[in-house]
Amino acid sequence: MNWDLLILLNTSIFAILLGIIDYRSKLLPNKYVLIMIITNLGLICLAPDVTLESLLMIILLSFLIFLVYLVIFFISKQSFGLGDVKYSFALSIPSTYVFGFNQAWNMHLTGFILGGITAIGLMVFKKVPKNHAIAFGPFMSVSYFLFLVLNL
Repeated sequence: MNWDLLILLNTSIFAILLGIIDYRSKLLPNKYVLIMIITNLGLICLAPDVTLESLLMIILLSFLIFLVYLVIFFISKQSFGLGDVKYSFALSIPSTYVFGFNQAWNMHLTGFILGGITAIGLMVFKKVPKNHAIAFGPFMSVSYFLFLVLNL
């Protein structure tokens, strides 16, 4: 059994679900984010090449990405939701395991670039007012799929 593919499939299902939910409601439900974290950690623990040390490193590196999002949350005067912060951790765990920390980090940077370009485009073409909230979860999901396609 190829554990990487199973983990990526599990992550893909949640990325689609959470991206759609956030796009429609601007919410990332805790229950889905938590289930994503638990199922991915469970699958990673079952993978034959995982040691306790590597698992702790994956969690630690994912937590570092979470902390960056948390700092941005507080600096940006909460223009970005806590759901995005939690989703960053949930998305970082499988990405760090399968692709490595640098690729997981680049995946998140790509999400910010995609979100920023889209927000600027929407404001320039007067599709949304300057203070309009734009869901960030879909951009995180899209960047995950971009890295999935580019890395497989």
